[in-house]
Parts: sequence; C-alpha cells; structure tokens
Amino acid sequence: MAKRSDDIAISQVLRPEFIFFLNGKLTKEDSLRFLSGKIHELVKEIIDYKTLYERLVEVDKLNNVLESGFYIPHAKFKEISRFFAALALLPGGFYDEKSGKTVKSMFLLLSPNKPHFFQKHLNLLARLSGIFQTSFIEKLFSFKTPQEVMETIRNLESPAI
Repeated sequence: MAKRSDDIAISQVLRPEFIFFLNGKLTKEDSLRFLSGKIHELVKEIIDYKTLYERLVEVDKLNNVLESGFYIPHAKFKEISRFFAALALLPGGFYDEKSGKTVKSMFLLLSPNKPHFFQKHLNLLARLSGIFQTSFIEKLFSFKTPQEVMETIRNLESPAI
C-alpha cells in the first residue's frame, strides 16, 4: 500500500527523550504541567510558557480523554513548523472527572497551525487513538526504558509506514 503524503507516524514526531514514566499521585493538572514544561524547552524561543499552557487548557475543554483512558492534550501554533510531542506513562493514573475515566497514559502534541499540516494533525490523532488502547497502554508499563517504548511503537507502526 502506498504511503499518502498526509500520513504521519507517531515515531516520526516522538523521540525517546520525551517519553516519561511518571510515578506517584498526580493530578491531570500536574501531568499536563509536567509535559508542557518539557515540550516548552523545545519551543521556548518562539512560544512563551503561559501561552503554551493556556492554549492546551483551552483545547482540553473539549475533553481529550478517550474510552481507553488515553489523554491527548494538543494545540496548534502558527509559530511552529513541525510537530512536537511528549508521552507520559502513569502507572498510578489519575481520575478525569469530565470523562469519568482513569488516565494512565497521555500524549501531548503541538502542531503547526498551517493548512499543509491540518490533515496530518487529524491523521496523527486518529493513529494515536487507534494504537493507544487499554491493552497496549498496559503493555507499555512492562518496559523499563523510553527506548523500549519507542521500539514497540515503531514495530507496531511498521506496516503502515
């Protein structure tokens, strides 16, 4: 099957150094602040932290927690020209009142707010929601390193890439 130009793999936007195992009792806000702080390091020259965090919180009002308990905070910025991503695995999870789900994994995504990226953004969100099902999330907790997580994601995506 030929790869479409608007297809994008998770492994194209996520790097192992942005995969985090977050233990302990965390809230949704704690987790979002942690990941947004990590991503901000990559875009701090063009987007201030307050703008970044407020945009993520604004989009979050639309409720980005899936049935599997996978949470995808995301936002678009005209100032960036590529995707930025971070993944958190939360063995203890946190309860999201709005969805009634316990979140055990979250993927923060920043996308360029440019027409060329619109379909790629949607395709990436669809790919994330398709892959990060409950059984896959639970499997990720058996790994000890971000590299193992990354390799598993790559292997799962390889037929589609």
